[in-house]
This record gives sequence, structure tokens and C-alpha cells, in this order.
Amino acid sequence: MGVSLYKDKCTEGQRNWEETTSQSMFEAFTRAKCDQVIPTALCLLQIISKLLDVNEKKIIANRRFIELKWERSGPSSMNDQPTKKTVLHFCIQRLLYMFLVLLPILLLILNLHHVKFNTYSISESGSQLNRYPCPKNHSTIGQDMEMLRNDWTHKLVGYGYQNHRFTPEERSEGTVLIYMLKWPTPPKSAVPFQKSSDPSRVHFVILDSRKTFYVGDRLQVMLRMFDFEGNPKQYGGDYLQARIHTPELKAGSAGTVIDNQNGFYYINFTLLWPGKVQVSVTLVHPSEGVQVLQRMREEQPFRVFLKSTFKYGAIADATMCNLFLPQTKPLCNFTDLKTGEPWFCYKPKKLPCSARVNYDRGGHIKPLLIADELKFFQSKVNIKMRLLPNATDYITVKPSPMATAVLGKCIQGKPMTTPSGFYYKNQWMSTTCNIRHFNTPANVTNCLRGKRIYLIGDSTMYQWFEYLAKFLPGLNTFDLGYSGKAGPLCALDKEHNIMVEFSVHGPPVQFYNIWSQQLQYISNKIDEIKGGRNTVIGITLCVHFATYPIEVYIWRLQSIRRSILRLLGRSPDTLVVIKTANVRALTQHLSLYQSDWFSYQLDSVLRRILGGINVAFVDAWEMTIAHYMPHNIHPHQVIVKNEIDVFLSYMCPSENN
Repeated sequence: MGVSLYKDKCTEGQRNWEETTSQSMFEAFTRAKCDQVIPTALCLLQIISKLLDVNEKKIIANRRFIELKWERSGPSSMNDQPTKKTVLHFCIQRLLYMFLVLLPILLLILNLHHVKFNTYSISESGSQLNRYPCPKNHSTIGQDMEMLRNDWTHKLVGYGYQNHRFTPEERSEGTVLIYMLKWPTPPKSAVPFQKSSDPSRVHFVILDSRKTFYVGDRLQVMLRMFDFEGNPKQYGGDYLQARIHTPELKAGSAGTVIDNQNGFYYINFTLLWPGKVQVSVTLVHPSEGVQVLQRMREEQPFRVFLKSTFKYGAIADATMCNLFLPQTKPLCNFTDLKTGEPWFCYKPKKLPCSARVNYDRGGHIKPLLIADELKFFQSKVNIKMRLLPNATDYITVKPSPMATAVLGKCIQGKPMTTPSGFYYKNQWMSTTCNIRHFNTPANVTNCLRGKRIYLIGDSTMYQWFEYLAKFLPGLNTFDLGYSGKAGPLCALDKEHNIMVEFSVHGPPVQFYNIWSQQLQYISNKIDEIKGGRNTVIGITLCVHFATYPIEVYIWRLQSIRRSILRLLGRSPDTLVVIKTANVRALTQHLSLYQSDWFSYQLDSVLRRILGGINVAFVDAWEMTIAHYMPHNIHPHQVIVKNEIDVFLSYMCPSENN
């Protein structure tokens, strides 16, 4: 069958659709490629994508039916059998459509042997990015994407970044990432406090709570947001966190939030252990508060400043420093020559720029809040408030009648899943690989024997260094002459040939009194490491970028990725492990500077940029949400111990390693 016939069928299939919808970028791609080497698969994909669009509309309509039923009959009607059958019908229909999708994908795989891919790619199937879906209206995607393409790099150049360092691929990637991070906002820029989300009026419902659940099943929870006047909200944008847990078993797992953008939210859980399983849902910030955080990030991106001391002889002077400073005074330019990362300090009056001796914490610039915006950030009112159930908050889960799947060894390069794991009896169990539990110093020492371990990041990575140094009696910390936790720090076990080193990542980072010559960017540090089968690198960076433009973080991660790829190119058996962000306790002050919402967005970018290369992940985000301990930026030791277990499981996936 010739190419022209496939083109005719493709065109005929398009004409048969009565509904006309705005074409997605993917559909446009398939149309453009319809007359090239793989017309069969692409035309099929084009038609099936139309089918899926229609099916998606049916599912949305069905959801709307459930929501209307909620409005008319109340939450108690959610357990009626007709609702179950309708939902089941659409679930089966969707599975059939997904089966059809596999056919053209198989053809694509068989025919793409001639296509050359870049070293890295942007995975469009990253599950972390589906917690809050992208806006459903794609009619202005082309205009928005063009605006962002011109905007994000232009903004960085204005901060002092060099334009020639942006490759076309990285420019496009940044454009996609920024569009991905767009958050639903209230229809008005100014919303009275009484019209904002009131967690005390919101009650969640477990859908189909009367059915028999088995391990491996999906549990879905539904809720509708109300304001302080008791009116149902008609828009989304609230930031929620959710988990299921069994206190008696010390078991827990994180959920996935879906914002329907009309006041209704759905939360999906995977049931991973038997017994009585409780649901917990938390409103972290109302949508009106998130709108304020977004505005501050755009209008006041440098709400935290640092400082440096300049000293020569008896003269000393401390000045303000930051990634960007208004040129109201002479500046000292400390831009890193290798990475192009800008950093500036105001020049002291009597000393040269070369007299800089340290890097230190500075302070916070008071955010510019409008009218009553501070009311959207009230402890015990609308910051991290637990939502109550409408009826029951638990279900009973029976053991699965199916045989339990046997998980393989933990190896780097596997894509992340949601959920990535769960706690059971206070031990983290991965959903993708077999986590070993290193409960004795001898177990850990045997795993680390002959290894050189470089831990680079913030104070949460310091917790890893601190844990190992305290847990292993033969691992002795050496005084390198640097005070504080910023290091660099080094611990050695000469008998077993173990070296563990910690260093803080480059600015911005809020540590006290770091010698300026020791503040090193992660990408430069990686470039200095030879690598090899006995070399392990642990990396984390997130929270210190919360008050900076998201574009700065995207660029930093792209730079780190380039260094990792160079390292793996010269030493492919080097193990690189990425620790994700973690949640924290929030007050009014912390919400404005280091909210979990900022960290969630940064964490989404980290997973997307570094998820496409040969690295391993420790999912600290889910590990801190799923655990019963109170949220803390520096998690409790039991959580740190489980993070170390995951880390070591990649180093030593079996006892023979």
C-alpha cells in the first residue's frame, strides 16, 4: 500500500469528524510528517489521538455528571451502584483506546531505526507533572509558546547570563518547562478573603467506599472547595497534599492530586498493603494564596539576599551580594568563568573586590503584599490545614488474589513512577526495585568498602554525611579547618578504604560563613571528579532557589546535566544519585519565602531535566509526605535512614556487590 493511499485515508479520517477542535502540537507534528518515511504509524496516531480526545470529553462529561450528582443529592450518593457502572464503563473504554494506541507506537519503534536522538530528551510522560494537569484550552498554545521562547532567556540575559551559552535545544526545553509549570489562577487578580478557600468547610468523599478493595487497586477521593461564606468555588488552583496511611503498621504512601479547575478535585492512590487504610488530605495553600506566591516570584524574585566580607589588614567591610543587584553603586563581578553563573556584590568603599574572604547569610527583603493578601497565609486557618471526611476516612483492603510481583535490583537510569514507593513497618519499599535495608554498621561498611562518595548539596544532604559519620564507628571525620556544616567536610575509614566527602552547592545558598574559595558550583565539582565503578556522587539542590526566578533553576540544572553527561561519557560506570526536594513545616513567614508550593514546582523541573539521563533518584518528596512524622525541612532520622537505604541499594543492589 503506497504512501499516497495512506495520505488519502488519513485525510478521509479527518473529514469524518463532526467536531472540530484546536490541534495540539503533537497532532500538528503528525500532519507535517504524514508524507515521510513513517506515514502509517503517524496517520494512525493522528486519528487515534482524535478518538482519545473524544473519549476524554466523555470521561470529563461523566465526571461532570458525578459532580452534578454531588450538587443535587449530596456526597452520600457517591456510593450508588449506577455511578460505579458508569465509571467502570468509561474505564474499560479507555483501556481499549490505549490498546489501539500501542499499535502505531509499535510501528514507530520498528521504523525509527534511522532517527538520531539527542543525548537527552524531555519525557512527556513524566507522572510527576500530572498531579496538576496543564490548562485544557490549547487554542493559544502557539502564541504562548512563542512568547515564552523569547521571554525566559531574555530574562536571564537581563540578570547577567551570557546569551551565547543557550543552545537551541535548551532554549526549547526551557520553554516547554515554563509552560508546564503554569498554574491555574483565580479569575480575578484581587479576591476578597471571604471568597477564598476555607478548609473548615471542605469535606472529602471516598468514591465507591463500599466496594471490596484489594492490594494493587486504585482508590479515588473527591472533594469540592468552598469559600468562607459557604459558597462552592467555581475555579481551581488550590495546592493540596494527600496520603494514605495505617498507623498500626507504620505504613504510608503519597497520593496524586488532579485539579478539575472548577472547584472539584480528585485524588488517586494506589493501595499497596492490606488492612485498614486511612485517607489524609491537607490544604497547603488556597488558590488565592498561590496567586500571591506566583506574583511575588515574578515581581520580587530576589527576596533573599546574601553578603560577603571584604578584609585586608585592619580594614573589614561587609556588603550585600546576590545573583542580580541594581547598579546603584559600583559592583564586584564574581561571575563564574566556566559555567557563566553570575554573582555580584556591592564593592566596599575602601577595599578592592579581590579582598573578599567569605560568603554569608544576609537577610530577607519584606515582600510587597497588596491589601489583605497576608490573610491568605494564616497558621491554623489556611496553611497546611487537614480536611475532614464527609463520612468515613478509611477503607479495608484485602490481600491481592494475584501473585506478588518479584522486583529486580535497583539500577540507575530507570524512569520514576508515581507512587515511587511506600512505608511498611517504617521501612521504605520501592514500587520499581528491591530496596535493601542496612540496619547494622557492618552492612553499611561492607557496601561502602573501597568507595569514594561525594555528597554535594544543601543541609538535607549534610544529613546524609552526618548519619554515615555517626552510624559507622570506623568512619572518622577529619578537621579540614572549615567551621560549620557548609564544609567542605571529609570522613575516612582507612581500614576499609572508604572516603565520604560533603560540600555545599554554589550560590545562592544560605549557610553561615563559608570561605569564598570553597564555594563551588556543582557542575565544576563534577568536572573535577575522575569517576569510575567505585565512585558515587549524591546531589541535591532545591530549597535555596525558592526565592529566585524559575528560569535560574532551569539553567542551573541544564548546566549540571551537561557535567553529568561529560562524567558518564568518560566514566560510564560512575553512579550518580539525585535526591529530590522534601516538604517542610510552614509558618506565615516561611510560606512567603520557602513554601512547599515553590519546592513542588522546582522538584517538577528537577525530575524532568535530570530524569532523561542515566542517574538514580531518591524520592525524598514522597518519602516525607508519606511518613507519619511531622513535616520538617530537616527530616527525622528515621526518614534519613530510609533515604540512605535507597541510596545504598543503588550502590549495592545485592549482598554480593
